[in-house]
Amino acid sequence: MADGSDEDKRVIPGPRPAARLGNLKDIKPKAHLSWTEWCAEYGPVCRVDLGPLGDSVLLGNFDVIRKAFEDNSDAFSARFVLPIAEKDGTRGTMTWENNEVFDKRRELLTTVMKQVDIEKLARNEATAICEVLNKNKDSSSDLVYRLMEEANLNMISTFCFRREQRCPYDDPNFCELKKRIGEMNKKLKNLMAEPANLFPVLWVFYFGFRRARKNLRCLVGKELETHKETLDATSVRDLMDGYLTKAGGIEFPAEECLANIMNLMGATITLKNTFQWLLLLITKHPEVQTKIQDEVTSVFGDDTPTMANVDKLPYTNATIYETLRFACPATQFVPHATQADAKFEGYDIKKDTVVFANIWGPHRDAKYWDEPEKFNPDRFLDSEGKLDLNKESYIPFGLGKRRCPGETYAKNAMFIFLANIYQRYGFQAVAGETLPDVADGVINIGLHNPPPYNLKIVVR
Repeated sequence: MADGSDEDKRVIPGPRPAARLGNLKDIKPKAHLSWTEWCAEYGPVCRVDLGPLGDSVLLGNFDVIRKAFEDNSDAFSARFVLPIAEKDGTRGTMTWENNEVFDKRRELLTTVMKQVDIEKLARNEATAICEVLNKNKDSSSDLVYRLMEEANLNMISTFCFRREQRCPYDDPNFCELKKRIGEMNKKLKNLMAEPANLFPVLWVFYFGFRRARKNLRCLVGKELETHKETLDATSVRDLMDGYLTKAGGIEFPAEECLANIMNLMGATITLKNTFQWLLLLITKHPEVQTKIQDEVTSVFGDDTPTMANVDKLPYTNATIYETLRFACPATQFVPHATQADAKFEGYDIKKDTVVFANIWGPHRDAKYWDEPEKFNPDRFLDSEGKLDLNKESYIPFGLGKRRCPGETYAKNAMFIFLANIYQRYGFQAVAGETLPDVADGVINIGLHNPPPYNLKIVVR
């Protein structure tokens, strides 16, 4: 780490805090905008006073985020456990765990992902989407937005506990699962901004959320009991199988499987958001839609798109990467924490300090991006039209030890969805309606969501 010999640098600069509430009242509902403004004013390492939670450190550009999470991962790779997560119970959830338990949980997930046919899950879901679109092409303008949510939920639940057997979208079991998760998300709007994080005594008033989570736990718990009764130790077809068969020689109590699966199902909301942003942004840029359609048709014709030809669709992939940059579905990482006293960029940072990394800022940094406020998939193509991912300041899946373990899963799903859907369909704005912009995005569960929108389905 950098030596901090300059005494006046030892106090991290930041906005002036108020008594008791610190800077909490100054943080905008879209916190990433506050993060970006403060880092521009006070520097890429910025102090933000969280009131009852104490001081936090905000990392605001690619250089300092990389130095913290990769070069100094031993100090910066712990997880700050939110008080509401503590109240809800963190045991068994990879998101909130640290040290060896986190490492083992991640290794188990990676082992199962290698044994389950992720491409098949995505392809089956894409086929189901196209079937629904074909049946309802003239009847429901909000269908596409809703389908992205249902497809994502079906794919992750199939991976977690359905043993590769997806549910039709109108299946009663699937509808019940969707209802329970919707209830939970409705009761808990913003992980970081929930009042019970600041004043834990308020947890008593979160009865609706606790009841919704209990209902979901019961629903997933039934699947766990079925898995125990019908377990085939020679075959790992989903994550529950992985836990129960001790995949890769990694052993956890079966009860912890339940908590981790519920946590994963919540974490994949980011993928749902990205699906919805993709279709919105492509529709708002008809020239992008035409290029994707032409590329898919030239490579696959009428054949089903597969990952085997992923490299032959550079523009389709570039559109995915540009959407992750431009819309930034995860505007910040789940907060890290220092697990030891650290000296970083000349500043003294105490053990157990909350550390935020602002992804939005680096993705809009004019130092690295030409016209960063413009949606332009071509920025991810080289002069020969090939995919170019050699981009600094691009971190949609994180960096270091806490980098998203589902990165490959997400990329494959997005590619399969786009290629299959745009092979058969296009979309237009509904007459008389204006599609929302990225500036209209809303924060929910700490993620950047597009507001609901309507699209007209156009069969090719």
